[in-house]
Amino acid sequence: MNTVTPSELALWSAMAGAILLLSIVAAADLVASRSVSAVRGLAFILLTGGSSILVSGLPEMLMPALRGGVVLPLAASFGPLSGALALTYLGVWLGAARDDRLIRWIVTGGSFGLVLAAVVLAVIALLEDVWRPAQVLAAAAAVNALSVLCAAMVAVRGVTLGDALARWMVVACLCLAGMVVGLYSKSLQSLGLGMAVLTVACTIGYFLIVIALTLQRNREQRKLSRLAQSLADPSWGVDMTLGSRLLPHVEDALWRSARVGRDCVVAAISIANLYQLGGVAGHGVDQQILVVLLARIRRIVGFRNVVGLYHPRCFVLVVSAVQDPQRSQLLAARLRRELRKPVSVGEAQNRHIFEPTIGVGLIRIAGSCSDALGVMNRAEQLALEAAQLSAGVIGEDFIEASYGAAKG
Repeated sequence: MNTVTPSELALWSAMAGAILLLSIVAAADLVASRSVSAVRGLAFILLTGGSSILVSGLPEMLMPALRGGVVLPLAASFGPLSGALALTYLGVWLGAARDDRLIRWIVTGGSFGLVLAAVVLAVIALLEDVWRPAQVLAAAAAVNALSVLCAAMVAVRGVTLGDALARWMVVACLCLAGMVVGLYSKSLQSLGLGMAVLTVACTIGYFLIVIALTLQRNREQRKLSRLAQSLADPSWGVDMTLGSRLLPHVEDALWRSARVGRDCVVAAISIANLYQLGGVAGHGVDQQILVVLLARIRRIVGFRNVVGLYHPRCFVLVVSAVQDPQRSQLLAARLRRELRKPVSVGEAQNRHIFEPTIGVGLIRIAGSCSDALGVMNRAEQLALEAAQLSAGVIGEDFIEASYGAAKG
């Protein structure tokens, strides 16, 4: 064990204290919300934070009797295990593993490989006579470097697919890289005070950014969930891009899909009976209906795809970089199922039930497309035709076309 100065001991203790504080906050959130996301948050901090403390060598600094023994297997295995957990949660946070094969492959394959590596490292460390402690920690450092690379690839892919918050997750991955390099350098050799300060800053910065992004995404999900079920005040609203302001967002989504060589789905949803309750439920009820329906659409397509109100009774959405050939049919089926559910609107003491009559027009685009406006108009036309078909026959509310049909 390298000699540790009092200033370094204070620094690593401060890092451990910050992680402990975050763990207490996560535990309090779990008690208050009792949600799956809160369980994930607490598990992430406990495992990743515990790994950081073990690799820093703080337990052995405080209690030299712990040197060797069970500490080395824990320090070697906790890093890859926490990497597997963080990678899995990153896939859940992005919500893109279902649509994107690359993210699904990296998250699934990377997590499995990291868990397997953790088991192997723990066994080697317990055998003692196979590798020296420095070799075990060097191998753990290499495995954790791969986990950082996997996380960075997933985060960058999220940016490519249009998730605005993923840019901050890339920053978090940079902090994670600094944390891994600094902590394992500390475990293998002496680390100057300046590098130790930078390592602690990267560690705390990583946790703070990830927790902040997770809380923001969870808050958005809960808000959409309550709005989609008509359980919240629609005046809360959701981000709604209107009219011609949709065009640049659609163009960007089409460009992203063409850049990665994937198909793109543009869909329009017409609400034929939007103003049906205007005479009995009062002014503004149509806006409440639109907010609820928009929340339902946003829950289906996620935060990285384009959703907006093209015309007063017509939504347009774009799902970029589609890989599954059946994705368009599955998307249309889910939209039709969720949007046909009744919507409770009106004042609290005078509620009314609105049953949407919808039509879905969907265009699948292969390759590049420079006529975003034309595609949007064609999708709207198909949605209006589908809405007319749905007037008397439930289930005949969906029309699909290809980009060739859109141009013709």
